[in-house]
Amino acid sequence: MNQVAIIGAGQLGRRHLQGLVKSTELLTIHVVDPFEASRRAVEDFIASPDSGSLPAIHVHATPDALPAKLDLVIVATTASQRLDVIEQLVRVAKIRHLVLEKFLFNDSEQYKRAASLIAEHGIAAWVNTPRRHFSVYRELREQTRDDQLLQFTVDGGDWGLCCNSVHFVDLVQFLAGETELRALEARFDADVMASKRDGYVELTGEIAGEVGATRFTVRSIRGSTKPITVTLHYGRQTVLIAEGAGQLWRFGQGGDDASTFRLPYQSEMTGVIASQLLSGNGCDLTPYADSVAAHLPLLFAFAACAGIVAGDHAQCAIT
Repeated sequence: MNQVAIIGAGQLGRRHLQGLVKSTELLTIHVVDPFEASRRAVEDFIASPDSGSLPAIHVHATPDALPAKLDLVIVATTASQRLDVIEQLVRVAKIRHLVLEKFLFNDSEQYKRAASLIAEHGIAAWVNTPRRHFSVYRELREQTRDDQLLQFTVDGGDWGLCCNSVHFVDLVQFLAGETELRALEARFDADVMASKRDGYVELTGEIAGEVGATRFTVRSIRGSTKPITVTLHYGRQTVLIAEGAGQLWRFGQGGDDASTFRLPYQSEMTGVIASQLLSGNGCDLTPYADSVAAHLPLLFAFAACAGIVAGDHAQCAIT
């Protein structure tokens, strides 16, 4: 029986729970949240007749109640809590796989501390930037292996760069087959906005840089209603993707064509990712070290506008 834990039972944590109960693996699930209202929401889900047949699910107020060995832990807290949670977890349990939500941490020093804990305790750590799991992008990468991705552009109206740009930078890494970000430039709108999550900030504007031979631009247009569009210019073709509409257009290299796709919900992905991890040693998500290569440059860029940068140390209240 695999012992699995979710830390954080807010909206995202409950989506992970909905996904875990669909896993084909044999699971005992532990959900940890200090807030009674969040625990009650999980208990209501367990008791609901619509939930169907469920594995054993235990709800706890603290990580101290967890078993001494955990095959998989999903940390679905906000960024300011995440390192504290990891430190608590390694004190109470031996962990095989760890899945972390993004934005990883608010402080650049916390990335080093987390990496040290992960290495010291022999944990395989992953970050939930799931576009590399989406079939539309996995198929695109296979179909374009012999064609160089030259330029990658994402733009749309009024979506948060602090919270969401790492998803698209991670996608560039995946499609380009490279990890390191270079020549990063940021042009943010002057006024910093409050995030929809209390205590955090958000930005609109533009981030640009390079990954391997690919130049990327990620843009959020203040006051626009434009849907998010992904444009990929290859050496021999151009691909246009409208994620919200589930449409893809391809131009060049033997003609033009169009196709449709559907992006999965988190509740449809978590069970698949869990099965990948529990039945083997890998999954479709981003390894921690590769994700840090995207997170840290972005953190410094955000902090220069909406936080604090002092030499090689950056802090910014984003999640």
